[in-house]
Order: sequence, then C-alpha cells, then structure tokens
Amino acid sequence: MELQDALIQQLSSKGILAYVAVSMLGNGEGTTAALADLVKAQTSVIREGLQELALEAPTLCRKAPKNKWSCGEIPAGEGLLVQNLDLKDSRRKDFLDDAKKIYEWANRDSGLRFTMNSADGSAVSKFLRQYKDWDRGMWQQALRNRFTSEVVLSQPLYLWLGRIAEYVDAPLDRYGKPMKHGGGKHEQAAITRKHNREAVERAIARA
Repeated sequence: MELQDALIQQLSSKGILAYVAVSMLGNGEGTTAALADLVKAQTSVIREGLQELALEAPTLCRKAPKNKWSCGEIPAGEGLLVQNLDLKDSRRKDFLDDAKKIYEWANRDSGLRFTMNSADGSAVSKFLRQYKDWDRGMWQQALRNRFTSEVVLSQPLYLWLGRIAEYVDAPLDRYGKPMKHGGGKHEQAAITRKHNREAVERAIARA
C-alpha cells in the first residue's frame, strides 16, 4: 500500500506510525498488538494512532470484530460508506481552500504562503468533527472576521482554529472584544475593517 503525502500531513506522529503499520500489513485484519509489533511500537501508542487513522481514513483502517482492525481499501461496492467519505473529503477541501485564500490575502504584503503540517491537519479534522452543522457560509464569515481582527495574521492554523467560533459574529480587538463603531479613530478603523472584509470576499470570489 503506497503512503499518501496528503494523509500524512493530517495525522499526528501516532497516527503516522499506525499508518505505516497498516501499510505494512496490507489488505487484511490484525490485532492492535500485531500491528504494533510490525513497527516495534508500544501497543497503547498504536491503539491511539489506529483510532485517529480510522477517523481520518476509514477506507484504509476500521474496527473489525474480535478486537481486530480491518486494513486496506474498501471495495467499491460499499457505496454508502464511500459516498459519506467523499462528502467528508469535499467539506475538508472546501474549508482548506477558503482558509488558504483568506490567509494569503491577509498576508499579501509579506508574501507568506499558506502551508500545512500534521498539527494543522489534526486541528482541521477536530474542527470539522466539532462543527458538523456549520455550512461553508458560516466558516467563511468566521474566517473573514478573524482575519480582519486585531490578531497576528501570520499565525499557523492550529494555533487559532480551535477558537474560530469566537469570530462568528464580529471581528475582535486585541482584548478579544467585538469591534464596534465608536466615532473618531474608532469609526475610521471600523470603516477600514469593513473595506477589508469586502476585499476578502472579492478575493474569495475571484479565486
């Protein structure tokens, strides 16, 4: 079984270790202990990794009867599960596309590019599980508000995605309070933020 770089980027170190073990086993079933032995790792470590892998890539690893793990590609005939996986993958792709566009727009002056590591991948997986009811419009609004707030715009995704719900209603100031019109400099700042949000929306629409 060939390792997929995109999946590796989504996994923690334990998940990657489990992925290697599953790849070494190939198509078939194995106990947690047997899989741990393949990569010379502790059973408890592999168990956590397998649980993560089963969430991220259930086509490659899933629970089987008698405390075993079923490894390998799911046959195409198992349509419902494959359909659900396609939906999950599509939602993840949409979110990452939006995050990339907004991040690179906000950091356009410095030329920073949007990158992903395993910590970022895990944060995205947790976000999508935690906010299953969010549609694309909801997270786009939260992302726009976050990147027009008084925050460090260059922070990696995993440092702030867990707090994304705080930005649903409005951009926040440096103290974590909603930004509101207040006349004078505050009024001008609010107008600037409004223009920034509109620019972000145009950037997303053009991309």
